Amino acid sequence: MTAPVVDTHTHLLAAGHWPAAWWDRVAEDWAAMEPGRRPEQIRDRIEPGLVDEDGARMIERMDRADVAMSVILPIDWGPDLQSADAIAHANDHALALSRTYPGRFAAFVGVDPRRPGTLDTLTARIERGEVHGLKLYPGCGWQPASDAAMEIYAVVEKAGLPVLFHTGDPLPILDRDLSNPIHLLPVAESFPDLKIWLGHAGAPDWWDEACVVAEASAHVKLEMSVWLWDDSDEKARKLWLRHLTEARNRFGAERLLFGSDHVSGHKVRGDAFLDTIVTAYRSLPVDGPPETAFTQREIDLILGLNALADLGLETTAANGVSAK
Repeated sequence: MTAPVVDTHTHLLAAGHWPAAWWDRVAEDWAAMEPGRRPEQIRDRIEPGLVDEDGARMIERMDRADVAMSVILPIDWGPDLQSADAIAHANDHALALSRTYPGRFAAFVGVDPRRPGTLDTLTARIERGEVHGLKLYPGCGWQPASDAAMEIYAVVEKAGLPVLFHTGDPLPILDRDLSNPIHLLPVAESFPDLKIWLGHAGAPDWWDEACVVAEASAHVKLEMSVWLWDDSDEKARKLWLRHLTEARNRFGAERLLFGSDHVSGHKVRGDAFLDTIVTAYRSLPVDGPPETAFTQREIDLILGLNALADLGLETTAANGVSAK
């Protein structure tokens, strides 16, 4: 029996979770694809296509792909783009879904170190046992090694929780340079016991930088979403496999995480998206020389066991997930 699959990178949205500036930008981009179409004609129809407020569509797609658990990652877009009430609602929504579907969702909370009271609010959530981990997005406009951010890492490290950083190309209205994983090198060096998940592992341009950070601490893991999509061509699939194999040979399979960047709204990703990505990982080559083949144990580690270990969870006899 194979180990359960844990998708370490998903977004489960309700209305109002992402800021107006983002939907405005999407409307402009989509309108430009068709002559004569104006952003205001489509603006209010975009967000409903990404929303899955009760999580039912996410659960349906997880069941189809045999995914045991998904990590929900609310984004704190920062005080310039998003109100404090909006990110609090997004975080509370993730936590509520983890209670509604016990063992199926692990709720991270999104924070921005620049917000007043962030450290106190986060500490209180941790002390109440609400939080499975932290989602951080430096590309929203803050330096990963700032004093305020370092205070947050100290709290999270002490609590033994993982923190997933967005790395690699950011959403279009955000700061690309601040999304370079190399900015996390002083974080890994200063907090050697902090469980750092490098979201997207620097994709598409900063793989080497992500590996430099991974070399700095045994607790850094490479989360591999967006290196592989359901419609990836053969060239992209070969690059994904080359990176996966390189990291396994260099750091060990224990340092890799499966993630899909799944968004479960009815207008995004497609019904077969998650199943296609999971199948690609389950089909990693098991024959051939050791430097290119994967053992079943290594596949199980990447697909779920590594994440469960960092989350402080364990598998059940029914191939589900429960607290230790």
